[in-house]
Amino acid sequence: MSESLRSSARRVDAGGSLRRVGRGAARVVALLAALVVGLLASPSAGSAASTVPPIPSGGAPVDEGSVVVTDPNGFPLAGGASATLYSLELPEGSACPGDSASQNWYVQGFLIPAGDDPGTIEYGVIGPEGDQFPLFAFDSKPFAHQVTQVSTTPGGPGVISRLPALTFGVFSPGDIPAGTYRIGVACTFFRQTATYWDTEIVIEADPDDTPAGLRFSVPGAPEGAVDPSDRDGWSPWFTLAVVMGIAALVLVVVGALRNRARPNTQNPTYDNQQPEVSS
Repeated sequence: MSESLRSSARRVDAGGSLRRVGRGAARVVALLAALVVGLLASPSAGSAASTVPPIPSGGAPVDEGSVVVTDPNGFPLAGGASATLYSLELPEGSACPGDSASQNWYVQGFLIPAGDDPGTIEYGVIGPEGDQFPLFAFDSKPFAHQVTQVSTTPGGPGVISRLPALTFGVFSPGDIPAGTYRIGVACTFFRQTATYWDTEIVIEADPDDTPAGLRFSVPGAPEGAVDPSDRDGWSPWFTLAVVMGIAALVLVVVGALRNRARPNTQNPTYDNQQPEVSS
């Protein structure tokens, strides 16, 4: 052990923390510290960490098409608030070039400024970082490094499973600046993007919104898409639900009235029954 490590160990011991766990634990901590310092000082450590296998298919990242912003049931959304649960629908059969089980392919979610290239995203532990954002599921877990379905053929593609319900409610007000963003899904090999699908959304600040203080809109939403948080009126889906509820109530009332008006066909009963005569 070098004199600098001995000095460091003595300083830590002087603080009293190692004495509380015993001299044996102190020796273990000092040994681990020496190992870490040795690895960091090794000239080969940096080069080994930077060696990443190339993407098997080679070439530049490929834009595979668009996603559709939907509600968790698959109905297209035109927009929503931070508490609105949404999801991203990929084209049918979308898959990564390989699967997660045997080929190290994983699925990532991303939200990046519209001018950024999805093919150059650097994924951290929970997804894009800095002014590029991860997506979060309704249970607050990041949608990052998700596994594909197991390939049906050796070396074949890994189909991407249906995405869970997602939310912006994990963010705090001001975390996502207002602007136009690209939101989507990517297939990565050792965190390198090979293919991706995305669409544009617009984020606007809304001080009246909770919990994240924002609203979003989808400029490319298909015809008939709705915004369930629209304050200007009821959404078509809510109106339809109200109409169906009223119709069901009318059927129940009509059925009850018909039952009351139906004549009683059962045999009448009499209070003064003649007692049986025993022989």
